Amino acid sequence: MRPLDSLGRIKVKLGIVIVLAVGTAFVVNEVGINSGASREVRIAVAVALALIMVQVLATGMTKPLRQMASAAQTIAKGNYTLRVRATSRDEVGELARAFNAMAGDLGEVDRQRRELVANVSHELRTPITGLRAVLENVVDGVSAPDPVTMRTALAQTERLGRLVAQLLDLSRLDSGVRLIEPEAVELAPLIEQAVLEASLAREDVMISASVPGGLVVRADPDLLAQVLANLLDNAVRHSPPQGAVTVSAQAQGDGVRVAVADPGPGIPASARARVFERFSRLDAGRAADSGGAGLGLAIVKEIVELHGGSIRIDDCAGCRMVVDLPGRTTMADSPLEGERGMVDEGRPEPDTLPAEDGQIAAEGAGVTAGRPVGTLSPAALAASVEGETPSEGPRPEATADAMAGNGAGGGVGGQFTGASGAGGMGPYGPVAPPTGGGLARMFAGGVIGLMVGFLVGLFAAVFVSIAVGDGLALFTLVLCTAVAGAIGMSMGAGSGRRAAVAYQASQAAPYRNQMGPPPPYVPPPLFPRPELPEAPRWLLPAAAGAGVFAAVALPEAEIGLGLVLVALVLGAAALPAVTRRLTPWTVAFGVTAYLLISMAALRDADWLVAILLVAGAALGALAVSGAGTGWLGVIRGGASVLLALGPVPWFLAKPLKRLTARRRVMPTLAALGITAVLLLVFGLLFASADAVFASYLKQLTTTPDWAESMPGRIFLFVLFGVLLAAMVLVALRPVVDPVAPETKFGVSRSVWVVPLTAVNLLFASFVVVQITALFGGSTLVLKTAGLTYAEYARAGFFQLVVVSVFVLGIVAVVAGLLRVERRERWLLAGLLGVLCALTMVVLASALHRMNLYTEAYGLSRLRLSVQATVWWLGSVFALVLLAGGARLTGRASSWLPRTVVLVTGLGLAAFAFVNPDLRVAQTQVEVRGVTKMDSDYLGDLGAEAVPALDKLPEPQRSCVLRDVVAANALDRPDSWNGWNLARAQARALLAERPADKAVECGTVSSRTSSD
Repeated sequence: MRPLDSLGRIKVKLGIVIVLAVGTAFVVNEVGINSGASREVRIAVAVALALIMVQVLATGMTKPLRQMASAAQTIAKGNYTLRVRATSRDEVGELARAFNAMAGDLGEVDRQRRELVANVSHELRTPITGLRAVLENVVDGVSAPDPVTMRTALAQTERLGRLVAQLLDLSRLDSGVRLIEPEAVELAPLIEQAVLEASLAREDVMISASVPGGLVVRADPDLLAQVLANLLDNAVRHSPPQGAVTVSAQAQGDGVRVAVADPGPGIPASARARVFERFSRLDAGRAADSGGAGLGLAIVKEIVELHGGSIRIDDCAGCRMVVDLPGRTTMADSPLEGERGMVDEGRPEPDTLPAEDGQIAAEGAGVTAGRPVGTLSPAALAASVEGETPSEGPRPEATADAMAGNGAGGGVGGQFTGASGAGGMGPYGPVAPPTGGGLARMFAGGVIGLMVGFLVGLFAAVFVSIAVGDGLALFTLVLCTAVAGAIGMSMGAGSGRRAAVAYQASQAAPYRNQMGPPPPYVPPPLFPRPELPEAPRWLLPAAAGAGVFAAVALPEAEIGLGLVLVALVLGAAALPAVTRRLTPWTVAFGVTAYLLISMAALRDADWLVAILLVAGAALGALAVSGAGTGWLGVIRGGASVLLALGPVPWFLAKPLKRLTARRRVMPTLAALGITAVLLLVFGLLFASADAVFASYLKQLTTTPDWAESMPGRIFLFVLFGVLLAAMVLVALRPVVDPVAPETKFGVSRSVWVVPLTAVNLLFASFVVVQITALFGGSTLVLKTAGLTYAEYARAGFFQLVVVSVFVLGIVAVVAGLLRVERRERWLLAGLLGVLCALTMVVLASALHRMNLYTEAYGLSRLRLSVQATVWWLGSVFALVLLAGGARLTGRASSWLPRTVVLVTGLGLAAFAFVNPDLRVAQTQVEVRGVTKMDSDYLGDLGAEAVPALDKLPEPQRSCVLRDVVAANALDRPDSWNGWNLARAQARALLAERPADKAVECGTVSSRTSSD
């Protein structure tokens, strides 16, 4: 359990922990003082509870750190498989996720390193072995040093040279030594040259190109030529005789798309991601002579990603490689040499590679002729800015500056940092810095937060003033304003940091390995955005409609028809999202939920209606969520709508932005605001200038009666609109059924056989005694226990109910935690089955006891509720026995949690149909009589009890009915939205036979019937 995972700041979490610990200590101290506990006891209890509070709340804050410490030690030993559980959204959670990513990267790097060593060893050994064999034959005189033998040795040497050159290319690209020199490259002549070179490899393969004229991309021409050469080499090599290879290029958005297709065997979908790895071959046993070293596509991928592009394999006959490159431009947009030098002024000049490396690279396969790899031109460009003729090589002082990283745009390790100054240098020119500072954003956020908090505080203060008092209302107003202001300042500061990060990102060049220094760390927001589905377009109108209906149907009325209709509207509005969850279970849950909620229009007893509404809401949430395959799923599904209230602001953010983004909304709001201000100003001026106008204005602005309920109606509008959005969000999310951890333990058979056998014997002996005592008559009870039959029946009823609950706990613990062998399963099931059967007999005994007691003293709300609970427990034990039998026969028992929930809902509906308050009134009148009844207790019953209380003789009838009328507001009619069947029937009966107000009610019985 990690209760603070939803918060995004570790400082906020620590503050909450401290505040709750102090609050716990304060509450314990106050309770201890009122109860007379000593100071030492109060301090000890406060410290213990505060420590427990801190331990519970801080579990998710420190556990990832301990896991990371353990995982780091494991990684240090070479095991990269361990991961840290990262569920929090704060800095510790980000660190845990970064740690997991780092561990995964290290594991991947270690795998690639091993494969690289093995592959390089294999690739080098093959040509070296062949070359050694040729030379040994020449030395031993087996073969003559003729041209054929020498050509064989030369072929092996060239193969070694190609492999080393490709490895050097990959090394330069990975390390950033080989920086790209972007310029406007026209693709048509570049592709034409690549096609001419590739067509020399095989005469039986035809290569055709399709490139529109004037298609220009900003890229490094040498590296782009190498990409084309490698792709065409692969396509030609794998094409069948008389095959046709096609090369095409076209504009794609702001970039270009180059595709190379061949009619070869193609690449399976499962191997497409692996072909871009180094030394990757589809046929592991293929000889390197026929298929290359497996580095060509790896080099292509590195070069393409270096330019900020991507490469993929399309689904088609044969193989089609697709390269997407950004930076489409025209030849007219490319800067002149002098202009390019001005743009690049201050950019570091990369190191010049040694001549030997350039020579090797020039000789390698797939490296085009031209400027040697690593020989760069910024020095010559800088010289051209000064009006000098570019020299053959870079200026020594410029090279020294580049190597030291001291220029205006000095970099480290070949990275570009941009020019110093306020504006900075972007990839294609100067970039303007963001306007406005973080302080201004924080101030603006604080002002907006204070305004919003003041408005919210006004509404909250009205409710608090009505419910508690004016003093606490003022405190509520100040608290809401201060909290909203602090949140606004925090959000403003966060937006300032995000703007700074966006500005930092805009300074970086768009090419990999030429980025600037890493951006500063930006902490996560206080309330991080969760992963949410897309809100449907009909959600806002539906939420507004449900909110308006609730604002009309609920205020100024008792609980009744209005609440039932609001529940119906909510269900109908959410139905488009819930249809994807329709199953027999969800339909049964939904129908039962509405059945329970509809009882609010039939029953008047507040205690009963409250239970039915809570159960109906939980069942409805479970139906919407679609969960329930396990007990944890049932609990989470029942609370799913409440849990979804937190992400609702993010869920509604996009629809609200779409609404406010329309052209007519903001001008309309602005016009209304300006109109209100003008009317207010001029109206006050005219009212102060003319008394007659002021009197008319006063009459016009007098608050109507309906305006007094406006704050409550606005609150209901927002509440039920948000509630509908939460229901839709739950319905659109995937079904979440938490799985309990597998924590079964294997123990010796005697550990569970002996206790269960002993408990079964104890239960059996108790059942025998019960049968003898309860069914043996009152004489036996009076003789053995000295109690009357009714007193004996009442004495142990509640204890027997508690025993049955304990048995359910024992069954759940044994079945969930105990791991037994197959041959022991029948023995365990038999012992638990006997225990459940005996418990059902105990429940029958308890029910019989209660029946005997109610025959003597009548029913009360508590007695009737406990009787219903006994029936429910009996049905649960019966379902448990059925589930145990199903598991023994190898059938699934996952239906048990949902069935128990459904039985519980149907049982509550049946309990409501029984009409508890009416049954209580009937038994009290019939059993206790006028002389022994408790008039105060009967006067607190609901309107359902009026028909039974109407049978009382006067003056008791009028006295009790007057209390019932006052308690249930039966002296005034209900509005349409507060209509209730029980109250309507009671008013009709009282209209025929009203209670006599002139009757003097004497001293009533003080006996209590609530036990």
